[in-house]
Amino acid sequence: MKSAVKAVVREPLFHFLLLAAALFVVGSLFTRSDDVIEVSREEIEWRILQVEAGRGTRLTDDERRLVEQQYIDERVLVREAQAMGLSADERIDDILVQKMLHVLSGDVIQPSAEELEAYYTAKLEWYVRSPAVTVDELVVAEGAPPPPTLREGVEPEQLPEDSMVGHRVMPRLDLNDLVLLFGAEGADLIFNAAEGAWVAGYQSVRGEHWFRIKQRFASETPSLEQIRDVVRNDWIAENEDERLASAVSELRARYTVVVEANRDQP
Repeated sequence: MKSAVKAVVREPLFHFLLLAAALFVVGSLFTRSDDVIEVSREEIEWRILQVEAGRGTRLTDDERRLVEQQYIDERVLVREAQAMGLSADERIDDILVQKMLHVLSGDVIQPSAEELEAYYTAKLEWYVRSPAVTVDELVVAEGAPPPPTLREGVEPEQLPEDSMVGHRVMPRLDLNDLVLLFGAEGADLIFNAAEGAWVAGYQSVRGEHWFRIKQRFASETPSLEQIRDVVRNDWIAENEDERLASAVSELRARYTVVVEANRDQP
């Protein structure tokens, strides 16, 4: 039996098979190192917390899954960027991701006249301008009334500087803009005020805030010719996003992504 084993071991074919097996094992190890991306659950949860902190609300389960997939896509882009030598400057991962997206996007595509017209028609609701107002805001000292000359038609710009704390003109704000600036109650007060009339708004550390609607704008839908550049940029952005998503998906298919459990989990 031993002699038979020795005979087999001495065979050139055996040596060849042994070498092939060894190379296969070594190759498998290096392939796994190159093609497997390990992401910890802690990293994903940290990214989710960052997004929630930025929004000020908790994410839904679907939103959490979307953030997780986006984070994994970023890890894929970083790996590809490093493979292309884009990490030579030792910048942070975010820079590598942006570099890789730039590489994938290639030349900026431009819509034809027909494509632009079709896009504008399909997205027409995007370009409807809501009713809006241009607003004067005047701040006077706490407890002080607005200068009487205002009611006589004198413009804030003509008032003595010592008669007010501050003044600004806010052009073409819709109701949503006003809500962001002054809250829902303040926005309703300003938006529904009579044009040209000064209304008391609120008190702050700066003083008493008064508002006046200088001009109202009705809702309107600008023609394509009026906003051609805006529509073109929207078309380019949407199509670039689709191209990038497809390219990232192709890159991701090259890798096996392993999401590791938290360290304190079994």
